[in-house]
Amino acid sequence: MNITLNNISKKYLLKEALKDISVTFSEKKIHALLGENGAGKSTLASILSGSIQPSSGEIIIDGKKAVFSSPKDAIEKGIVIVQQRPLLASALTALENILLNSGLNSGQTHTLMLLDKVPKKLETLHSKYAPELPLNALVKDLGGNYRFYVSLLSAMLKNPSLLILDEPSAFLDMNERKKLYENLKQEAEKGCNIIVITHSTAEAELYADSITILQKGQLKSFFASVQEYKRANSYIINSVKNDKKERITNNYDNPKESSLCFELCNVSYKPKNRPALLNTNIKVFYSQITAITGMKEAAMETLEDVATGMAISRARGYVVFNLKHSENAESFVKINLSKRPLTTRFLRKNNTAIVSSDRIFRASNPNLNILQMLTSYIRKGNLEQIAKEMIKNADVNIDPYEKCKNLSGGMTQRLIFARELYNQPSLMILCNPMQGLDVQAQGLLAYKIANLAKKGCAILIIGAADFPLSLCSRVYELESGSTHLAFDISKER
Repeated sequence: MNITLNNISKKYLLKEALKDISVTFSEKKIHALLGENGAGKSTLASILSGSIQPSSGEIIIDGKKAVFSSPKDAIEKGIVIVQQRPLLASALTALENILLNSGLNSGQTHTLMLLDKVPKKLETLHSKYAPELPLNALVKDLGGNYRFYVSLLSAMLKNPSLLILDEPSAFLDMNERKKLYENLKQEAEKGCNIIVITHSTAEAELYADSITILQKGQLKSFFASVQEYKRANSYIINSVKNDKKERITNNYDNPKESSLCFELCNVSYKPKNRPALLNTNIKVFYSQITAITGMKEAAMETLEDVATGMAISRARGYVVFNLKHSENAESFVKINLSKRPLTTRFLRKNNTAIVSSDRIFRASNPNLNILQMLTSYIRKGNLEQIAKEMIKNADVNIDPYEKCKNLSGGMTQRLIFARELYNQPSLMILCNPMQGLDVQAQGLLAYKIANLAKKGCAILIIGAADFPLSLCSRVYELESGSTHLAFDISKER
C-alpha cells in the first residue's frame, strides 16, 4: 500500500495541530516519523488511522482518494495502529485481550479462550514476535513491554497493509528492540508499509528506510533515505558539538578534585505505564552541576522516579550515596535496588532537596494552603514564621493561609524552590527547573543554582530544557532509556 498525504491540516479552536502536510509513504519500507512533543506526530497518526478527521487536505491510497470517518473505516482499508499506551482490559488475560481486540473471538465464550484454542496464526505470531509473553497472564500483572506485544499481536492478526507504531520501543530493552525491527523489516519486505513514530534519531538511523521530521505541526524535512538524512545533518551535528565545547566555562576551581555525592550504577527500571530505563549510569559531584538532557519519551519521567525515590516497584542496579557529614568524615552507602528501594524519605533524611517536574501534585497539592505546603518537611519551630521567611525569600507577595490552587505556575515554582533551599541541602535534584518560567525568571534561577554549586552543593538537573549548559560540569544525554556522557569539563580541558 502506497499512501500519500496532500496538504493535510488539522485545526482546533485555539491551535493548528497540523498545517499543510504533504508526504508520501511508500510500501515495502519502514518510515520513521520524528519530532518533539507537540510536533503533530500523534495527530497525523490519528488521521491516518481514522480516529480523527483532518480539517482540510486528502489521503490518497494507491492513487485513489480515501475518507475515514472512524477507525473501522481505516482498518477495512488495511490501516492498523499500535498505540504507545494501548487500551487494554486489565482484568482479562493477554490472550483474551488479543482475541478481543483482533475480532477473532466474536461470539465466543470465555471458556473457548483457552491456551489450547489459540488460533494457528496467533501461535506463529506469538512465537515470532513475543515468545516470552505469557498468554494466560492477566494484563494488570504485565509490564509495559508485554502490554505492547499484546497490542502488536492484535494488530498483526488484522493483516495490515499499513502498520503504524507509536513509540514502539519505549518499553523495550535493546535486545527486544533489535528483534522487533528485524521482524518489521521482514514484514516490509513482504509488502507492508510501516510508519514508526519515534523520538530517537539513533533508532531512526539504524532501522528506518526514510525519515520524516515534523516541527510545530509543519513538515520540516523529508529524507527518502537514511544516507540522505545523515549527509544533510552531519554539519549540524558537528556544529552542536563544537558549540558545546565553546560554551563550557570554568565555573569551579578544582572540578577534578570534587568528591562524588550521588551515583546511579547500571540502573534499569521497567514500569508498566512509562518508557523503560536501561542500564543507566550517572555521577553527581559536590560543587558541580550535572544535567540530563533528553525528551520525555526517552524515559525522563522514569529516571526522575528512580532518582527521587518515587519508583513504585523494584529496579535493578545500584545507587551510591556519599553522606558527607564534614570535610574529613565521609560515609558511602551502596544500595542494591533489587533488594532495597531508594526512597524519598532516605534522600530527605540525608539532606537532599527535591523539586519534582509535577509541581501541582507531587511537589505541592492544590488543596493545601501555602503554609502547609512550605512547612511539610519542617518538624520544629514556629511554622508560620518559617513559612513567611520562605515566602519572602521567594519574592512572592501572598498570605501563608492562601490555597495553593490560587498560585500561578511561576509563583508555585519559586515557593517550592525556596522551601527546598531552606535546610541548605547537600544535594539538589531539580526536575525540569525552567518549566513554566519566563526568560527573566529562568536567568535568575540559573544564577541561584550556579551559586549553590559554588558553595559546595551537588546539583542534578533531570530535564535541562532552557538551562544554560555552560554552567554544567557534566552533561548526559538520555535517549531510548539509556544515558551517555555528552561532555565532562574535566576531560574537555
